[in-house]
Amino acid sequence: MELGMIFSTNELTKRAGLEHTGINARISKISLLSKPENESMFFAKHLSLETLNTIKNMASCLIVLPEESNENMDLNVLKKNNSLVFTEKPRLDFSKLLTVIESEIEKGYSNKIYTINNNGSIIGEGVSIGSGVVIEPLVFIDHGVVIGKETIIRTGAKIRKRVQIGEKVIIRENSVIGGPGFGIEKGEAGNNYRVPQIGGVIIKNDVEIGALNTVASGTIEPTIIESFVKTDDHVHIAHNCHVGISSSLTACVEVSGSVNIGNNCMIGPNTSIMNGIVIGNRVTIGLGAVVTKSVPDEFVIAGNPAESIEIVRAQRKAIKKLIE
Repeated sequence: MELGMIFSTNELTKRAGLEHTGINARISKISLLSKPENESMFFAKHLSLETLNTIKNMASCLIVLPEESNENMDLNVLKKNNSLVFTEKPRLDFSKLLTVIESEIEKGYSNKIYTINNNGSIIGEGVSIGSGVVIEPLVFIDHGVVIGKETIIRTGAKIRKRVQIGEKVIIRENSVIGGPGFGIEKGEAGNNYRVPQIGGVIIKNDVEIGALNTVASGTIEPTIIESFVKTDDHVHIAHNCHVGISSSLTACVEVSGSVNIGNNCMIGPNTSIMNGIVIGNRVTIGLGAVVTKSVPDEFVIAGNPAESIEIVRAQRKAIKKLIE
């Protein structure tokens, strides 16, 4: 993720109340450990020799690492070309650094103006609106949002910063797109500390988002809703999720953070999907399922905890036999 500004690691760590070793790097990006980039900031909860070999040639990065890696590994090459923070809680201290960056990004918006239109809709600066777009009364569209042609934003919807919406999309009444995801870390005193979510949201073409939905911003990379996805009312899609082409999420589905849903899936009403789960292509999930493990392609699952429909039927048959 490009930041659009440059931070020195001396400045970042000082403001976050942290100490670093190595060079005073210049940071212009945020990246993931799985896809590290030069001149970026990223963290590792655990550092294996394999991961170290992947990142050892990085340059001008601010890398937050677990304390034990400084004691157990040869990090001289990494220290020579980067700035390193060693900590017992890498995700927490990465979040502190990210909070400093987020505050500076928000300062860049402080002088921007919102325009109030005749129908009561509010639109920020730098918004790109394609031809044939319909924006109903009392809609809020934040600075820099991109909206493709022939899209319809229904009354009361809120579109936050760093959101890109494709063509022929419908966002129904009172939905919130791009609000911060619910990432929480415990601070030193046991207090809750919110992890900033600045990755934004990308909604592709021909998507329909139901009324009273929430689609949360990704932490570093965007939450992505692929083309032809349809969601019913009261659906929640958390940060860092990816919903595949032509999947359908019915009423009151809750998708936790970093879930990957494949193409052409049908998610039944009141389903809950645990964070980090991978749902394959063409999967059907039954009413009220609680999904606690990943699901292969073309499975039908149901129940709490969710199992294949064959197992659920066998369980019900066995219970009925015992009762009789």
